Amino acid sequence: MFTTMEMEPYQIIQFYCRRGRMENFIKEGKSGFDFSSLINAAKAVNANRLRVHALAYNLFNWFRCLALAKNMRKQQINTIRLKLLKVAARAVHSARYTIFKLCSSCPYKKQFLSDTGIVCPFKDNFYFCCRRYHL
Repeated sequence: MFTTMEMEPYQIIQFYCRRGRMENFIKEGKSGFDFSSLINAAKAVNANRLRVHALAYNLFNWFRCLALAKNMRKQQINTIRLKLLKVAARAVHSARYTIFKLCSSCPYKKQFLSDTGIVCPFKDNFYFCCRRYHL
């Protein structure tokens, strides 16, 4: 590694590691939260849009730290979205309960069931079944 910075070698490595980590945060913001889109020529509209996206990013990080299992915390938004939100299920409502019937071939079934058990505040009224169903 070549640099013109006058620091100790371990400080240079720490600097570049922090820089790389920040670039990963920026990449996640651009790809997962669409930070890079500008929809209007007015600066105020774009600034407010960026604030809303930053709020969504911060809320997601709060959710990731507090509600997800340890093996899911370091994954990016696109992976978490795929494993937890893009799940095919049939919701069957009865008088007292709502039953989500997952497809038996769901690849992220265990992860979905463990994380929704942590997140769902109404655990008593929601049941998850893993059965084969036909649409």
